[in-house]
Amino acid sequence: MSWVDWLLALGCLVLSVRGGFFLVGAWRQWRRLCRSDSGQRWSPTVSVVIPARNEEQTIARCVHSVMACAYPHFEVIVVDDNSSDGTAAVLGQLRVQYGDRLRIERRSGEAASPNLQGKAGALHAGIERARGEILLFTDADCRVPPSWIDSMVAPFRDPTVGFVAGATLVEGNSFFARLQSAEWLLLGMAGSAAVGWGQALGCFGTNLAVRARAYWETGGYAQIPFSVTEDLALQQAIVRLGWRQHYLIAPEVLVTTLPVPTLRDRLRQLRRWGRGGLMLGTWALAFVCTTLLFWGAVLAGASTGHWLGVAGILTLRLAIEGALGIFGVALLRQWQLVPVVLLAVLWLAVIELVLPFLVLMRSRIHWKGRSLR
Repeated sequence: MSWVDWLLALGCLVLSVRGGFFLVGAWRQWRRLCRSDSGQRWSPTVSVVIPARNEEQTIARCVHSVMACAYPHFEVIVVDDNSSDGTAAVLGQLRVQYGDRLRIERRSGEAASPNLQGKAGALHAGIERARGEILLFTDADCRVPPSWIDSMVAPFRDPTVGFVAGATLVEGNSFFARLQSAEWLLLGMAGSAAVGWGQALGCFGTNLAVRARAYWETGGYAQIPFSVTEDLALQQAIVRLGWRQHYLIAPEVLVTTLPVPTLRDRLRQLRRWGRGGLMLGTWALAFVCTTLLFWGAVLAGASTGHWLGVAGILTLRLAIEGALGIFGVALLRQWQLVPVVLLAVLWLAVIELVLPFLVLMRSRIHWKGRSLR
């Protein structure tokens, strides 16, 4: 065997181990949730916190969807985070419609501390005024199903659970929207798999639930070091204290968000997530190394004519990560995503290669008109 053959074989081996980690982890998390579902209703008080910055076009549909949730005891707190558009006027109309069920907090000026920059500061401002035992978070450009609150709080029947994440997909029937949705599906399944192994490696702030006691035990965002991925920072802080976590991939909790309009916007979004992923430390390094090994093997094989080996390693990746995506499609019953899952696997493989360079090129992240470090 030549050195290229050995490199391709090593790439296949490492890819199998990495893929097995995610496939088995996703299965473990799903089985754990199946075993823990007692069917008994549990209805703690709930506060839904929604940060909003320049969301005049989307905040109303978000609030309407939350208010339509079939749950007995909950409040909704929208934090107007220094909006410069008509968000305040829309919130005023919603306040008239929903009365005391909707509370509006206005955040103006600079953050009180570096840890409270951006979205983290808006969330913290809302949480400070929340009265619920369980805190739910979603974004102003999202919509939630009527079963969302009830299903997200169910795992908290276990008093050792402090953090629950839920699935998010992207709305729209265009090819680009469906490709984004398949990306979110694959990333969500990877996050769920990590939880299946007891690790906190990622979640989406569009769909989170936290026990209020667990949040305050961390000191809240005021004490958690600032990150442009404040959702991951909170997940890690809570799990580090010994609280258990779950990641729900189910139609009952499925939140939908709007697609980003252009490829450039999508790359900016992925770059922001990649920047936050630096806090994963050894896990991030392992991920980058396996990615470089995969692409090194592919390029070495292609440049030396080892086409059978190249086809083998590409097929292996498509099979493993495609299976993870199809598992998620089945759990969420989103069968329209089947045709784009394999394409999303290939697209994310390319993104994995270029993302480290995009992250390291510039230290600042621009998000909603703000420059964050």
